[in-house]
Amino acid sequence: MNRILKEEMEQDFFYVHDSIVYGAIKKCGIHYDHANYDDFVQIGRIKLVDAYKEFPKSLFNEEYFYQFTGYAYRKVYWALMDQIRKEQRIFEREAALPDSFEEWQMTDPEPFDEDFVMWELFHSMLQCLSEKEQVYLKDSVIEQLTITEIAKKRKVSRKTVYAWRKQVAKKLEHYQAVIKK
Repeated sequence: MNRILKEEMEQDFFYVHDSIVYGAIKKCGIHYDHANYDDFVQIGRIKLVDAYKEFPKSLFNEEYFYQFTGYAYRKVYWALMDQIRKEQRIFEREAALPDSFEEWQMTDPEPFDEDFVMWELFHSMLQCLSEKEQVYLKDSVIEQLTITEIAKKRKVSRKTVYAWRKQVAKKLEHYQAVIKK
């Protein structure tokens, strides 16, 4: 059955059935001082309304009213447990990075400094180029595309891409001295 919770019934519905949501939250071990407590309440309320929409019997019959309570409780509880599992998986995937190079067991931070300098140099190169030249440089350096691939990607001729390359080389001549150092 697919019924709709009308606005005039909404306040009474939540007054009567909100305890299902809070009971499921309590069973899940989520306390009111939890960082995502309000999110869990909203997830529970959404699932409560879903249960109301999907429950096959009439809630005006007392026998079915109590069946709805159990049905809704299970639906809310399962939704909350699913959310807890999702958060747990995200937490497990996110590893805390060490605070120092020693914890990474690295003796030489020099490669990171070189990479930083190269990216700063690349960024400064982009600043002196036109938009199309920047597109060419990003495609050729970052994505390492060929002239033909760039032409197909940008829907221009290969001759146009060669022209971009020539203009980039001309504008970036003074960077060659910096790179060779």
